[in-house]
Amino acid sequence: MKPKLRKLIFRTVFFILCLSFAWWLIKSGDLISLVETVIPFRFVTEIIAGIFYTSFLTAPISVAMLIVLAQGTNPVLTALLAGLGAALGDIILIKFFRGSLSSDLNLISKELHLKKINRLLQKLHLSFITPLLGVLIIASPFPDELGLLMLGASRSKYSEIAVLTYILNTAGILLIVIPINLLA
Repeated sequence: MKPKLRKLIFRTVFFILCLSFAWWLIKSGDLISLVETVIPFRFVTEIIAGIFYTSFLTAPISVAMLIVLAQGTNPVLTALLAGLGAALGDIILIKFFRGSLSSDLNLISKELHLKKINRLLQKLHLSFITPLLGVLIIASPFPDELGLLMLGASRSKYSEIAVLTYILNTAGILLIVIPINLLA
């Protein structure tokens, strides 16, 4: 088996394992007691919740943490700190995936013998659309990974991506914590 294909299979298996763990953690009910245990370290917990907010694997865990943390506190401060964690998580994901998107797509198309699609991907020069689509995906309720891959493929500077994802994720987190705070 080719090393690149082996790496792609490893990432896929790792992804499935992470998804299974996140599902188990939510279903077990231990997450609420864990968050309540670390509430004395609220600022650190809010940043960690933000880091979890980045990936769709851990987003349900993050939302559950934010619901617990948002009750009876300043929702703006919670969103600002969680947004910082989310921006940090986004930068980590971009560093991990930058450059691998196009090679993974090429590998998949070659393995599936999709020569026409591969040639079409090479002919299309959509570099100006890629960052715009990435920003729209990050701002939407869809998982950040696809948008981050698009921003990473666009070769935007890490500082630009960090500021952009901080603003977008903080706004999204505010939409979660403000209603919870008002209802608490």
